Amino acid sequence: MDNLAATPHLMPAMPKITDTPPHNVRQELQFLAADLDEQLPTKQLDRNVLICTWNIRAFGGLTEEWQASDQQSPKRDLQSLLCIVTILKRFDIIAVQEVKGNFKALRHALKLMGPHWGFLMTDVTKGRPGNDERLAFLFDTRKVKLSGLACEVVIPDDVLEENRALNNNSLQRQFARTPYGVSFLVGGKTFVLLTLHVLYGTPASRIPELQAIADWVHDWADELHSWNHSLITLGDFNIAKAGDPTYEAFVSKGLHVPADLQDIDRTIFKKTYSFYDQIAWFESELSMTYSRGGVYDFRGKVLQSRNYNESQLSWRISDHFPLWAEFLT
Repeated sequence: MDNLAATPHLMPAMPKITDTPPHNVRQELQFLAADLDEQLPTKQLDRNVLICTWNIRAFGGLTEEWQASDQQSPKRDLQSLLCIVTILKRFDIIAVQEVKGNFKALRHALKLMGPHWGFLMTDVTKGRPGNDERLAFLFDTRKVKLSGLACEVVIPDDVLEENRALNNNSLQRQFARTPYGVSFLVGGKTFVLLTLHVLYGTPASRIPELQAIADWVHDWADELHSWNHSLITLGDFNIAKAGDPTYEAFVSKGLHVPADLQDIDRTIFKKTYSFYDQIAWFESELSMTYSRGGVYDFRGKVLQSRNYNESQLSWRISDHFPLWAEFLT
């Protein structure tokens, strides 16, 4: 009599982000890389610095399968993350908004990007308006060095008290999501990047935050300029086009948005024009030379075989395009 027990059925091992991707995934990533070669400037040591801001929708959890089903949560899967990483690596510094309290996707992204990538990020912003979000900077340490400063911007209590007493349209509370500033050194040039994600709300409710940040960066830029350091502000400001009150509040102290970033859409939704994401500075106080900028429209270049609609794509990659600027150093 055969007393050998039947061998139990073994479940296939879950794939890992460091595994070799399936053939179809590799093919699609090669197509994406070729398109990035055509659409973006090349990173050049001692010649330029490529700075990007990208609101990566709900950049938190990750389903460790090559393709997550519509019933799984989160929708972002391994192939989606590889697409995101392939784009991120084309820049020298990236300001990322909507990094969540659970930042598994970011941790896995850094594994893929390699040991020469560094990052800094804030703690989560507590409370409902904060939406469990962090702000983060990723940077290529082969070219970019930290210059010593990392700070979150808060409004002094006496200013808030004065604003409340005046009962005007000034900011009467702290920023819903605290702006985050970090100084970097590239090619002998030191500059501070200040990123934020303005509370969405109604257009009228955004104006006090936008005005407050315009006032703050104006004073800070003057101080930095005395040291020959530049201040560049970038992130998701939730503003509309030039002429809208939100935009006018943003540029009220002289922040400059270059012409080639004026009339390009920032989000993947074809029927909804967005001017939310911005990269801006005070032109007279910029120690580097602006070359050019734009967005990277990844529609049709990522997850090609899946035929996703805009909403499905937004949860796997993002609802925002990466917005970038090239500066000559």
